[in-house]
Amino acid sequence: MTKSKTQQALDLMQQNPGMTAYEAAAAVGVGNAAVYQALRRTKGKTICPCCKQVVREGFEIDRSAVKDAEQQ
Repeated sequence: MTKSKTQQALDLMQQNPGMTAYEAAAAVGVGNAAVYQALRRTKGKTICPCCKQVVREGFEIDRSAVKDAEQQ
């Protein structure tokens, strides 16, 4: 599964703590507004460790499946 450019920029920021949203957006070729908006949407919410998406209300993360996915 291919990640979106916005998700790629977020990954870059996670891998490089000093990188700004503007720099990450420029590196992957997406508008910086998309990266800033994604950061605002995810702030303070539970993020799935596998797919990096927000875990919606009523859903839970199956930690056993996460461990299996990380080992592959």
